[in-house]
Amino acid sequence: MNGGGRNPGESRPARTAGSATVEAQALLPMIWADPQHMPEQLAFFAVRRFGPRAASSVDRRKRNRPAAGDDELRREAIAHGTHMTIADGAVLGGPFIVLMPVSFVAALLSQARMVLELAVLAGEDPRSERRVADLLVLQDVYPSTEAAAEALRETKRRPPGGRGRIPRRTRWSLIVRMAAILGLVGGGGKQSTFRRVVSTTPIVALFLVGMVLPLIWVPALAVIYRKNTLRLGAKAVQYYTPGATGELLKHRKRLPHMPSTAGVAAVLRVLALAVVPFAAAGAAAWAGLRLAGGFWGTCLIVLVAVSLLAACLWFVRRRSRRSVDDEGRSPP
Repeated sequence: MNGGGRNPGESRPARTAGSATVEAQALLPMIWADPQHMPEQLAFFAVRRFGPRAASSVDRRKRNRPAAGDDELRREAIAHGTHMTIADGAVLGGPFIVLMPVSFVAALLSQARMVLELAVLAGEDPRSERRVADLLVLQDVYPSTEAAAEALRETKRRPPGGRGRIPRRTRWSLIVRMAAILGLVGGGGKQSTFRRVVSTTPIVALFLVGMVLPLIWVPALAVIYRKNTLRLGAKAVQYYTPGATGELLKHRKRLPHMPSTAGVAAVLRVLALAVVPFAAAGAAAWAGLRLAGGFWGTCLIVLVAVSLLAACLWFVRRRSRRSVDDEGRSPP
């Protein structure tokens, strides 16, 4: 029994401590304490927490696949980083809207860990504070490492955090800026007031749609995250290993790899779950059910209720599958 209980005890810390969602909850108080330096605090935190883990992950991949070349290891790092970004950042909308800051920060941390792993594969030290400036440049927060380093000199390390008690306007601007760095809205750098308003429109639309039909928002975010994380990965490879992106881009459409049958099944499953709320609303109307607000009120209530239930089931299933996948990747 003792021997049988040892492996779960060893694998659980790797899953829990390494979770970007768990780390995001530790980082958020620092961001609330220093909102004007949100990207810098995130980059500092990522290097502190994920630098050593990035080195360990690369070493483990090399041990497990001694015959793999550098290009293959880079593709694997990007595929894993893309999967983690989608898993940590795509569960938003409906009842999960309160998780928006945590999900955005978790997605950014997953992307940062991918970048640090690519730095390791290029022979760079992922624990060095130089990687902090690298991250800010790759995220388009600053145009050069010199500009990033200058800003970092004025940024507090480990600011004492509160409980997120900041003005709502400041909190919303932080969420929009996180979305910009993730590529959900306009660029992550500084913008004029007009461009900021224009770039905010998509996330407001996503917010409104997600409140009513969260299951529609989840796959939409997954597609955006996949596209932008792959682009960030290619950009990081070019940054750390100039000239190495040719082979990477050649296989970009297959990152992360999914068998065609599984891919088709996943698409059909999402479409089926998206249709279910409308079918339920139609069935309620056909049966003459009246809850509130007459015909249209009943249809809306049923549509939202079934959609939220489907999103909850998707959320639970996604999290349970990710836990199993992480356990399978944990070192013995």
